[in-house]
Amino acid sequence: MKVGGIVDLSTKDIPGKACMVIFTTGCNFRCKFCHNKYLLMKDAGKEYSIKELIALVKNNFLVSSVSVTGGEPTLQTDLIEFCRDVKNLEKYMSMDTNGSNPNIIEKLIPYIDRIAVDLKSPLKKERYKYITNTDIDPTLIERTIKVINQKKNLDLEIRTTYVKNLLVEKDIHQIIQYLNKIGFTGTFVLQQYQYSEGVGEEFKDRFQKPEHTLLLDIVERYLDENLPFQIYIRDEIVGYSEIHEIFSKLI
Repeated sequence: MKVGGIVDLSTKDIPGKACMVIFTTGCNFRCKFCHNKYLLMKDAGKEYSIKELIALVKNNFLVSSVSVTGGEPTLQTDLIEFCRDVKNLEKYMSMDTNGSNPNIIEKLIPYIDRIAVDLKSPLKKERYKYITNTDIDPTLIERTIKVINQKKNLDLEIRTTYVKNLLVEKDIHQIIQYLNKIGFTGTFVLQQYQYSEGVGEEFKDRFQKPEHTLLLDIVERYLDENLPFQIYIRDEIVGYSEIHEIFSKLI
């Protein structure tokens, strides 16, 4: 497996769990606001055998879980083997994905406990092409969402990073309405874009961080709606919090 970095201990990647994070290299998207662009470079990272990675996991006594992210993990040909072996260690296994490889994801399901899908925008071809700079077919992502939503033993997160100058409020409402329509039962996270050096200096002024109040304004209308899923906000003010909890503290 081609790995671009390993974090031995994180308390942020999987809510409520201490985990080891493995960053795989390569991605089939080219999002300009990506903060892990270094993982797309041809010489990024190094090859690890599954045996080597499993040894690192096994010897990490600080964590009860493993998160594989990227890049796009489903591009790794030995990902299924890795997830299976982690599962055999009785570790909680989580994966982040852009959702573009539903066939691989379906094969992974027996070996993972949690999956987080980065939903870039409403599932419209031109919007996705504009944001990812690739000619991706959004129906692939829709297939992934429907497949994982059928698996009741999976912890599910769908998250959208709100980037000002790239998304508008209407986009988030369309995403929430879509998830409601299909009966999504996991967690939807509205995530605040924040600039980091990984995005690149040339994009520092192009994309803007949305204000905390803007995120609240977007989700407030859903406080009294009987949605089949929960809505969380992830930003610099509240960290990772469910919207009813956030608004209850404002009263």
